[in-house]
Amino acid sequence: MELELKRPAWIEIDLSALKINYNFIRSKINKKTKIAAVVKANAYGHGAVRVAQKLSQLGVEYFCVGSPDEGIELRKAGITEPILVLAEVLPDQYDDIIQGDLIQTAACSETLEALNEAGIRAAKTIKVHLKIDTGMGRIGFFPEKLPEVYTSAQKLDNIQIEGVFSHLAAADEENKEFSYLQLQKFNSALEKIKNAGFHLPLVHIANSAAVIDLKESSLDLVRPGIMLYGLLPSAELNQEADLKPLLSFKTRVVQLRQLPAGSAVSYGSTYKTENEEKLAVLPIGYKDGYPRLLSNQGEVLIKGKRAPIRGRVCMGQTIVSVDQIENVEVGDEVVLIGKQGAEEISASEIARLCGTINYEIVCGLSERLEKIYFD
Repeated sequence: MELELKRPAWIEIDLSALKINYNFIRSKINKKTKIAAVVKANAYGHGAVRVAQKLSQLGVEYFCVGSPDEGIELRKAGITEPILVLAEVLPDQYDDIIQGDLIQTAACSETLEALNEAGIRAAKTIKVHLKIDTGMGRIGFFPEKLPEVYTSAQKLDNIQIEGVFSHLAAADEENKEFSYLQLQKFNSALEKIKNAGFHLPLVHIANSAAVIDLKESSLDLVRPGIMLYGLLPSAELNQEADLKPLLSFKTRVVQLRQLPAGSAVSYGSTYKTENEEKLAVLPIGYKDGYPRLLSNQGEVLIKGKRAPIRGRVCMGQTIVSVDQIENVEVGDEVVLIGKQGAEEISASEIARLCGTINYEIVCGLSERLEKIYFD
């Protein structure tokens, strides 16, 4: 299929794969458990608006974003479901919370009091979810302080505590000892709230890894993120998870070259041809989010075969060997992430080569790349 693009580098997003992953999540949780889809960071590089619109059609009950401006973007796109901002915010972001009818995370007493003041000025009640630090060590109230926090919050007329949550720090590891410790701390804190006579609102702690491997963590809500996009949080989890990647990253061959033996390739001359070698030039590089760490070790797919990268990945160009691939022509489609024929290069494979995680690979793809959506 011919695509009308501004430049020969693009991302394809398969929304039918999103339905597969959504249905898998539903199969792993209790019927009464709600799904709060995490679409922060532009839906992990997949396009938050289109992803959220599809998930809304599928029946997702909540959305989670990383900042109020991300929530506002979804509201402008017609998303009406509750939207929870997962991070702490500064006072100049309160107007977005109020205008977008967003639910705000409160991880300290100062935030609760400041949000209440903002609510009074706007004559609005602001919904909050209290964040409990059970071992992540990032933000949150300590579990033993929860009854005290609840008591104080009840005196704030323009604050409504809608939820209490925590975050698992090591659920993607094979050893679940620390995750069980966190669950124990969380449940103990919730029990103290009940015993103090307070109404217990929505409670949630499960991320993608917990949805897959920790069934007991599926409480009122689960917060799947990376698994929605068809990627496993780590290689230590259940490999039988029925997930399908949404994202493919593609480009085209813009030039073919036949270099003689002993020719240096790209910056620093880190690769030299041992024999005469046929090379293809690709119009992508680290400005597109294609990692420079793939230099001399990554591969791409051309005509269903792997073509190794030669030399350093440049800002806007990458060179690969097509010496072992027949009939390569200028204009041929190249797959950097995704499938072509029987071969596949995953974001996780690229992450391993770069010493990082698949989250960073897909989140790091440039916003300049056009996105083509299929359903």
